Amino acid sequence: MTLDSVSLQVAALLVILVSTTMYVLDTLMLKDGIASRYWSGAYLSGCLSALCYLIALVLPDAFVATAIGNGFFVGATGFIWLGCAAFNRRAMRVPVIVWCAAVLAVIVAALAEGPNGGPWAGAVPFFLGNALFGTLGSIETRRGVVRGRWSAAGLTVILAIGAVWFSARAVVFVALGTESELFHAAFDTRLASMLTIVLVVAAVVVTSTLRSGDSASRVNLAAQNLTVDGDGILFRDSFRGALSILLPRAKSAGEDPCVICLRIDDLRRVSMAFGPEQADAILRAFREAVRRHAPTMALVGQTDTTGVTVAFVTTSVTDVRRVARSLRDRVVADVAALGTSVAPVVGAGVALASQVGFEAEELIRSADSAAAEAVLTGELPFGIA
Repeated sequence: MTLDSVSLQVAALLVILVSTTMYVLDTLMLKDGIASRYWSGAYLSGCLSALCYLIALVLPDAFVATAIGNGFFVGATGFIWLGCAAFNRRAMRVPVIVWCAAVLAVIVAALAEGPNGGPWAGAVPFFLGNALFGTLGSIETRRGVVRGRWSAAGLTVILAIGAVWFSARAVVFVALGTESELFHAAFDTRLASMLTIVLVVAAVVVTSTLRSGDSASRVNLAAQNLTVDGDGILFRDSFRGALSILLPRAKSAGEDPCVICLRIDDLRRVSMAFGPEQADAILRAFREAVRRHAPTMALVGQTDTTGVTVAFVTTSVTDVRRVARSLRDRVVADVAALGTSVAPVVGAGVALASQVGFEAEELIRSADSAAAEAVLTGELPFGIA
């Protein structure tokens, strides 16, 4: 069976439409954060891009549709990168400016060629724009909180392949043109449609997984009361709110607050190999152990579904290394006491306000990044072994 360009573009449109509908509806119902909104923008942009390309196929003289479709296509890849950056709590001003400049350049390049540009109007900026955002996206999925999610590796691979493919496509387009055998064999519209389908499927899986963890602890920001879950652990926003109140007071008093983040890994593999019941039991034991062994007057809150953060004020005689080591060792011992088939890895990350700053988000981000790194490498902060 041979699939022509129109059939593959229709298939890509159907995949994007279904993905967009499901993801955007979930985003609206769950009242998700900024990262999910960027990802919703990616699916909407992909949907509009496919519609524009179908219009251009039916009406060959509609060069404006081609230009807008190119812009939406590049914008969709860029939105995936922006969502990952927002999820990693990066400053978003510069990335948004880069996104706007790239999308505008792609659209203007296609419009500048006018009706005579045909379906390949503005092709080189279009290819390079996708390569740029594919590269930035693959890098961002290997950083920060996103890096700690096993499913993000699939998105990294797809974005990296897309970046390399579009870069090579630009080179072949300039050197040999669209009529060359190499271009038809490896870089024509059919392969672009297939790559789009694979990217959308991978993006839906990864962004839905990330969002589920992000939304589980989301509370109504308009409510100014602290809320705890069934384990007695502060919800994520409640924890951040309480810490944001305490940090200025600690700074005024000359105190040095400390944040310790503990993160547990391998639960997905445990669930697949031994069943979700065993994974749930390990996660409950982990959360209960952190709360039980944290310093008595410490704040204990959610980082996400597999992370718990502890915040407390140190004194001149506090040995932060000893506290972190003791907390992690006790948590590991309690989890091991379950006698499960697999003992998941527990990573710990530490951040001191005197070193990182007295901003709640930055303290939590630094500690969580260190914990994610510890899970991957086995190396713990401050020389803890």
